[in-house]
Amino acid sequence: MFITNRQAEVKGSQVMLEPGHQGWHFVQQDLISPWFHTTVVRCENSLEFHDVVFVDSLQALTPLLELTEAGVQVKSVRLVSPGWLNGTGDWHMDTLLEIARNQDGTSLRYTLHDGRHFYFPEAQPDTSGGYSVLLFPTQEDDGS
Repeated sequence: MFITNRQAEVKGSQVMLEPGHQGWHFVQQDLISPWFHTTVVRCENSLEFHDVVFVDSLQALTPLLELTEAGVQVKSVRLVSPGWLNGTGDWHMDTLLEIARNQDGTSLRYTLHDGRHFYFPEAQPDTSGGYSVLLFPTQEDDGS
């Protein structure tokens, strides 16, 4: 979950938001879980808009991936991983190609654009069962 701070809320003349939206200069994420930097493309009146959506969990990402609204599609999903998961000690953001779950549903495998695999919630793979339950299909790497 992302954490917001009242001092970071955008107020006054800086706010150019649609009704019902709030703006924040920054949000906080604890160093525990990976999250997703997602680009959603929408077309309105022959114009293409790219919105970046920060998604805090796979449970929240799934409905976004299933958008069926005309003129709206998820263009890219990047995994933002904490250092304990990616092995570097620091946050990294990588293009995500696939998310698969193991047979008993206790572990996820993230496949990145360069072929690396990260496993969650444990950093080591669960070898008791294959990761055959595909949750996010392989997407073409657009190089961005």
